[in-house]
Amino acid sequence: MKQRIHKDPVCGKKINRQKAQILIKYKGYGYFLCCPLCQTEFEQNPDKYAKLEYAFKIPLIKKGKGRRIR
Repeated sequence: MKQRIHKDPVCGKKINRQKAQILIKYKGYGYFLCCPLCQTEFEQNPDKYAKLEYAFKIPLIKKGKGRRIR
């Protein structure tokens, strides 16, 4: 199975989604962050860091139709 590598929008570090510190959901998109410092920085100024180049679309889950996000 191919591993998906994402980029932390705060520090720019490349991270494997399974090893990410946290996933933040913001305005319908997900952002993987590498550490608590990046999480704090993102949460304090999300519009600065919430760029589409770092994001992935979070699928809408209809009621009763739960799906896993991989």
